[in-house]
Amino acid sequence: MLGAIAEGLRGVDAGFDRMDRAAAAIAKDGAAGDLAGNMVDMMRARQDVRAGLAVIRTADETIGSLLDILA
Repeated sequence: MLGAIAEGLRGVDAGFDRMDRAAAAIAKDGAAGDLAGNMVDMMRARQDVRAGLAVIRTADETIGSLLDILA
């Protein structure tokens, strides 16, 4: 279960990294750059973070269920 939480955290971290890169590109290039592509990257980053959080949430619920069974 801890491996699943670690993978979820990696997904969240990767999402934030993607968001940072896209935001930096938008700030640097503005409307003259690939605004649409960078906005798509930001939306993909949001989905990466959501997916990572879903993995963490599921692992947490599973651990909680296992503890309830063992208690």
